[in-house]
This record gives sequence, structure tokens and C-alpha cells, in this order.
Amino acid sequence: MITLFRNFAKSPFAYVIIGLLVAAFAFYGVGGIFTGSGTAVAIVGKEQVSVTELRGAYEREISMLQEQYPDFTREQATEFGLGDQVLQRLISEAAFSSKSQELGLAVSDDTLVNSAAQIPAFRNPITGQYDFNTMREILQLNGYTVDQFQSEHRGNLLRAQLTAAIGTGVNAPDAITQTRFTVSGEQRSLRGLFIDANAAQDVEAPDEETLRAFIESNRGATDPQTGLPIFLAPEMRAISLVRFQLEDFLRDVEVDEAPLREFYEFQLESGQIGTPAQRTFSQVNVNDEATANAIVARIAGGEALADIADELGLGAPFAQDDVQLYEVPDEGLGNAVFEAAVGDSFAVEGTFGWYAVDVTGGIEADLPSFEEQLPELREAAARDEALNALYDRVGAFTDARDAGATLEDAAQQAGTPIEIFAAMDRFGRDMSLEIDFTRYASLGPEILPFAFEQFEGIESELEQFNETDFFVLRVDEVVEEQLRPFEDVSDIAAGYWRAERVDAQLDELADEALAQLQAGENMDVVALTSGGRVEVATLSREQTAGLFSQAVVGQAFNQNVGEFGLVVGTGTGVKAIVVVDEVMIPDLDSADAASLATFSEEIDNAISTDILLAAQNALYAEYGLNDGGVDPRLRALALGESDQTFQ
Repeated sequence: MITLFRNFAKSPFAYVIIGLLVAAFAFYGVGGIFTGSGTAVAIVGKEQVSVTELRGAYEREISMLQEQYPDFTREQATEFGLGDQVLQRLISEAAFSSKSQELGLAVSDDTLVNSAAQIPAFRNPITGQYDFNTMREILQLNGYTVDQFQSEHRGNLLRAQLTAAIGTGVNAPDAITQTRFTVSGEQRSLRGLFIDANAAQDVEAPDEETLRAFIESNRGATDPQTGLPIFLAPEMRAISLVRFQLEDFLRDVEVDEAPLREFYEFQLESGQIGTPAQRTFSQVNVNDEATANAIVARIAGGEALADIADELGLGAPFAQDDVQLYEVPDEGLGNAVFEAAVGDSFAVEGTFGWYAVDVTGGIEADLPSFEEQLPELREAAARDEALNALYDRVGAFTDARDAGATLEDAAQQAGTPIEIFAAMDRFGRDMSLEIDFTRYASLGPEILPFAFEQFEGIESELEQFNETDFFVLRVDEVVEEQLRPFEDVSDIAAGYWRAERVDAQLDELADEALAQLQAGENMDVVALTSGGRVEVATLSREQTAGLFSQAVVGQAFNQNVGEFGLVVGTGTGVKAIVVVDEVMIPDLDSADAASLATFSEEIDNAISTDILLAAQNALYAEYGLNDGGVDPRLRALALGESDQTFQ
């Protein structure tokens, strides 16, 4: 069951749910109760952002990104300013929390519990109902304790009261909605002159000296499709790797069926598999068989057991609803009840005396056979045995290292292979830069990013990956970033060099064509002299068609009728000059109510967002945050940019 919960929590669905939860509170926040004297990265009114809180939020953000993008590194997080983004979010949350408290807002325990119960990720994947253990399991997998979540979620709800009061109830004026409708529905009749590479003159092949100079001046160029360097061989690392993978140990496991059958019987008895038989029945305990039989006869005559028991002074019948056999305390009674059919009434002597019993409901068992369960049982047993073998091997390897053995010697003593990889980049490519998909699938998600964080010649600690597996590695060589051999990139460079020259020719042709059009010459004539061609289209702002890319259409909607515009960056490798021949505005009378309502809602939401941002700016000014208010030393400490330790 725990494995099921864990698998559910790791599934894309659960992460989508958690992601939506985080996104929903990105503005309202996931802050909490901030404590600790002298640990405040920022003080915001009555609240503060502590070192511990910032560090935790930053680590969770990185972990979440690495789940989505396994190659995402801490260096990239620093480069993108992720830490400061998290800090600003926490400061914003603290500002709204502080103001909420000043206004006397509060969240009751009942509200907190009911709100948490509505979060889909916290529902049992089997029953579909809120389940505390499911919540705890998912929170643990995402770096939260239950107490942390309760504190932070209370803060979310507290801030939501304030932000809802500030940002809701906005209604856009009809004039704005109507303007949005007309702008959205506007169409324009366009003509475009498109000049492509066919209009350019032939370009002579460059000599080696020219190509070498071109490569050097464009050494940092990247492939527009992959984003990878074109002329540079990236940093590469050769590694020695020891891995302990569950799948390797599973191959050597043989499972005995005898204990599997015993476990199968236990699962049946405890109702863990299939649909066990259930009964709903009422019983009264009597002194003798005759009394029990008399009561049964009266039940058969149509009397209710409760009425009979009341008349005889036996007390209210003891009712059990939808119980399984093992849940009936009296074994003799239980066996008799489950042998009976629904609607039967009978007398039976059990362990604790005589009973008169009335069976009013139930279902028969629907249980899988041992043979049907055997594959699953065998897989689970094999996994357990393989895990034990894996842990034994890891233990032997760790003991050897603790005793001073090198990576190679420890692997030999533990009886596990050591893998040697020649220099490769973060994508598992060797010097050829050809992608080996098998190697990348084996190393890329977790091992390669880790290798590029290590120092050369230093063996790492034992690291876990893939939930069950472990590895230790050593970087044997670091090959620094360098230009690729000329012979490997000369043809590629020649192609880019020619494209650059062709593009320069097209720029000249486009400039000349624009001047001719602005001087009043006919576009069809200019197309003939420039080597281009004319295309026409009628489009709205969001539409594209053929060579009328978004860049061309966007340019056209910023021009006046009859005005010629040269489009920069068409995204097609083609130079374009566009002119608007006619503007067609939609008739408001043709607008349906649903469309206007949609536009109105979008505008309302945008205005609400602006109001909330204005409120945030006002709180920043009130709490003195516009002039900084952040302790740079503690900020650096929380984000791991300082070598100091936190006391």
C-alpha cells in the first residue's frame, strides 16, 4: 500500500496536482510562521523571512525544477536568479500576512482541515477520499512535514482572505469590453513582398583562412534547433563509476513458491486481495436453544428482531454492517453467518452462548486464485530478496571504503564491477559529439549532472538514485571546453558563412525594394526586379498563413493603411515587406453575449492582478521594503552563496 501511495505521488498526475497547488499560491504564497531572533533575511512588519525558510523554499524550488528538467543545475539556478525570485515571493507573502494579522483576520482549525481535505493530491488513489496517510506520504516526498504544511497552508488561507477582498468584485466598463472585442476581431487585407535566397547571387566558397577566422569570431554560436554549441566541444569528463542497481540483482533471484502460498492465504484471510465476502446481520444473545429457535420462528413470521428482543427484555440487537468473517469475534457465530444466505434467520450456538441471528444483507467473495496472484507475488518476493542482496553488497563496499580501500579495491572486495567511461559531456556524448541514447538513458538523468559538480580525482560519497539504486563515482579527467577540430566543423562553418553572405545580399535587395515601393512603384514590378514574389492574405492579429508569419502579421497591425514596412526577423529566413490595403472592423451588433462575457472576464482578471500588484507595492512602501530591507549576509547564507555556517 505504501508503495502504491509512493508511486502515485511520483506519478505525473500527482506532480501536476502539486504543481497546480504551488502555482495557485505563487502569489498568495507558501510562507508560514517565521521564527528565530537574529535569523531574519528580511523583516516585514510583524513577519520575517528567516534563513531556514528561504533555504527550504529555495531547495524545494530547485528540486521541483530538477524533477521536470533533470539536467537543471544549481549553477543555472544562480544564473537565472532563482534564489532572489524565491526571496521576493516570500517577502510578498510576508507583507500580506503581516497586514492580514494587523486587520485581525484569522483561520480556524476547521477551515484549515476542510481546505486541506479538498486538495486532490491528498486523496487516497484507491478510495478517492481524503486520507491523512496519503497526505503525509506525498508531503514527505515533496520535502514537507505535516506541521510545516499546516502552518504554511494556514498562512495561504489567511492571505487569501485579504487578497480576495482586495482583488475580487472588479467589473470592467462595457466600453473596455467592446474595445477588446473590436480589436480582437479586427482583420486586415495584406500584401507582402517576400525575397528569399533564390534572389541572391552565387557565393564563392571561402578559403581555409576565412573559415578559421569565421569560426573564431563565432566560437560561441549555438544551433538554433538544439541550443548546443556549433564550433565548441563542451567540457567533458571521464569517470569511474560503481553502481548498485536493483535490476542487476533481480536477474539472480529464484523464488520458492511455498512461502508465497502462505502469504497468499494470509492476504485472503485479512481481506487484502480480491473482494472478500461481507455480511450485514443482527444478533441477540439468549440463554438456551429453545428461546433462540422461538425468536427465529417469529422472524420467519414477519416480526422484526428489534421488536421481539424488546418484548423479551433482551435489549437492543447487536447489528454489524458489511463485516468480513475475521471481524466477527465469535468464530462459531461468524462461520454460521457466512454460510447463510441473505434473508436467512437461524439459531446457532457460538463460543459465548446461543444466538438468534437475522442476516439482512451481504455479498459473496470474489477472490483471485493463487495462480492468478502468483506473478505479482513472485515479483514482490523477488524484489525483496534482490533488495536484501543489494543492501548486503552496498554494505560490503562501504565497509571496504571505510577501511581505506580505493574505489577499485572496494569494488573488487564487494564483488561488484567498476565501469570506466571515456570523456563525455553532460549529454553523454563523446568527442564525436554523437548522441548515444542508451548511454544517456543510463547516466543522463542523475549521474551525469552529479559528475559535473565533482572535483577531479575525488571519490564521491554513496549517492542514491532511482529510488532503489546507489552509485559512487570519481572524475578521472576534466577536458576543458575547446574549439572542435577544424576538419570536423569546416563544412558546417562554410554553410553558416554562405548563409551570412546570402543574408547580407537579401538585406540590400530588401532595402532597395522598400525604397522603390515608397517611391510609388508597383509591388508586382518591384518583385520582378528584386527577384521576390508577392503574396496576399486577409488575417486577424493572431492568425498566420504561409509566409505571413507572426512577425509579418504583427508588423502589419502596427502600420497604417498604405504604409510599407520592412519586417525584421521573420523567422523564415526570408525578407518581407508588408503593406496594409484595408482594415476591417467587426460590427458590435454581431457580437454574441458569450464572447463579450469571455472578454469581460479576461479584463476583470487583468484588472484584479493590477490591483493586487498595486496593493503589494503599497505594502512594500509601508514596511520600508523599497529601499532594500534584505540582509545580504543572511541571504547569501540561505542560498548557499556563503561559506559561513549558520549558528
